[in-house]
Parts: sequence; C-alpha cells; structure tokens
Amino acid sequence: MTRLASILDDRNLSYTAVAERAHLQPRTVRQLASGETPIDNVAVGTVRKIASALSLPVSALLEAEFPYPGDASLSRSARLSAAIREVMWPATPTPYVSPAESTAPDEIASLSADEFFADMPAIDARRG
Repeated sequence: MTRLASILDDRNLSYTAVAERAHLQPRTVRQLASGETPIDNVAVGTVRKIASALSLPVSALLEAEFPYPGDASLSRSARLSAAIREVMWPATPTPYVSPAESTAPDEIASLSADEFFADMPAIDARRG
C-alpha cells in the first residue's frame, strides 16, 4: 500500500474527492495511490497539488516511514536494520554547533603569531 493510499484510507477520501480539490483527473490520483505510477515519477507540481488538497507537507507523501525496531510483525533482519538505523541516525539528532557559533574559548585564536609559531622548526633559507 502506498503512502497516498493509506492517507486516503485513513481519511476515508475517494480518488475523485482528492482530484477535485487538487484540480487533477481522478485517474491520476488512482494511479498514484495504487502504485501503478510511482510518485517519484510524477511532476513536482502534481505532488504539490495533492499534498495541498490533503493539507499535508509534500514530504508526507514522499518520505517512507521507518519501522519501529521492536515491531514483532517485522522479520528479524528488518528489526535489526531498524535498530541499527535508530542508533546510527536517531530521530532527534544531536545538533551540530559550528566553531563560529560555539561559546567555548578558541585557544588558537587567542595566541599571538610568535606563540603560534614558537614550536615550529626554523627554516634554513640556504637549503631552498
């Protein structure tokens, strides 16, 4: 079942009702919902019209929902994959703070040029 089909089913909407709201042909909505036409093979404008008709962001129609790691209806390998995905790419990732945004003191920036180059070996100009 496609994401669009499950959304239509949850909301008890027909292809015709969505097509009228989106100013599309009912056949177009049916083909997308049934999977006959993959949604990623459709013009962006069409997907936007359908999402707007359903009052959803476009991502709700495009992004796959990942299974919950403990879902007993999944195979062992699918549960393992979901658990690894949860560890590697958590739903709420730790935000990255760039050095420019950091409030930690920058030890290198506070050094003078002489202090910065103090441990560098002298360059012999004759070896050139």
